[in-house]
Amino acid sequence: MRFTHMNVQNWRNFKDVQFPIEDRLFIVGPNAAGKSNLLDVFRFLTDIARPGGGLAAAFADRGGFSAVRSLFARNHRYGQVSVTAHFSDDADEWTYHLAVKGEQRGHHRALVAEEVVTRNGEELLRRPDASDEADPELLTQTHLEQITANKSFRELAEHLQKTRYFHPVPQIIRNPGFFHASGPRDPFGSDVIKQMNETASRTRSAWLQKIENALQAAVPQFESLSVEPDASGVPHLHATYRNWRPAPTRQTESELSDGTLRLIGLLWTLVSAPSSGGVLLFEEPELSLNAGIVRTVPALLARVQRDRDLQVLLSTHAPELLDEETVLPEEVLVMRVTEDGSTASLLSDIAEVRAEVDSGLPLSEIVQSLIEPVAARQLALRL
Repeated sequence: MRFTHMNVQNWRNFKDVQFPIEDRLFIVGPNAAGKSNLLDVFRFLTDIARPGGGLAAAFADRGGFSAVRSLFARNHRYGQVSVTAHFSDDADEWTYHLAVKGEQRGHHRALVAEEVVTRNGEELLRRPDASDEADPELLTQTHLEQITANKSFRELAEHLQKTRYFHPVPQIIRNPGFFHASGPRDPFGSDVIKQMNETASRTRSAWLQKIENALQAAVPQFESLSVEPDASGVPHLHATYRNWRPAPTRQTESELSDGTLRLIGLLWTLVSAPSSGGVLLFEEPELSLNAGIVRTVPALLARVQRDRDLQVLLSTHAPELLDEETVLPEEVLVMRVTEDGSTASLLSDIAEVRAEVDSGLPLSEIVQSLIEPVAARQLALRL
């Protein structure tokens, strides 16, 4: 199963955006356009569907309904936050639609305004229904999150649970005790070394060998990578580097550079991605990485996708990432800020640059012409 289309209304930066989704989607735009908020739509659905999650927790983790509802909403769709996701598998076409409104009084909770599920055009669920009218408290939960209610479309819930988000912070990887992770597979990296250590020995060795091979190509004088517990049983990364001495230099995560730690985290996420499919969300994977390495990211993702039924969505500020030869205009989602919220359009659908796209100009140059702030060159003059 995979996402094929997404429509989002009244969500943070967005009044109304919709876009198709293929195997990959590269999300670009200026600062504050809402790239992270767009990725968060996918995380939001996952947070509802995952065990221990749910609608109330998903909104609470984001500061409540009022923090999520777009400032541009006004009376658009009655001010409701709406997400409509389309999916496809080998046999069926699915749609999951969820609209949420804020409780007018009391605790101002997020309430289901609409929840609709279809399969091949046939309606499997439509809420509110008679049960909701008899007991309005039921509207504090979706059927997506309830195993007793989602039997006819459980495939959707199980697919959403496979979504993984990646945005490691080197300082958190080095000092996981200073950060409270909200659950397993913390996207900021607090448990990434623990994940490695808890992976079955044989599998861990195979995956670390792949990462080691990649690091030898990307990091000068890099030699080996392992995970070793200290005297108190706490696991640590151990990397070795060649030098003029007979014995290699050893470094732990506390000594590795930010770029090396982020690259290790990226590679671990890719080699450990489930073979059963799902969605990987990457937020600015180019941070702290050499431009030469950044240019290889699309090819790296494509290689992993060949072995697994994965979709990849990533946001980026690195134009060189778009110039890798496998990146197509229909895989680039361009976000732009307007007076009525941010917009999102595939590069291949933007009429004003169609001639440049057809002529084969570098995608980075075309995108930059669309998203560069008008006054960017005056930044130093205005300080």
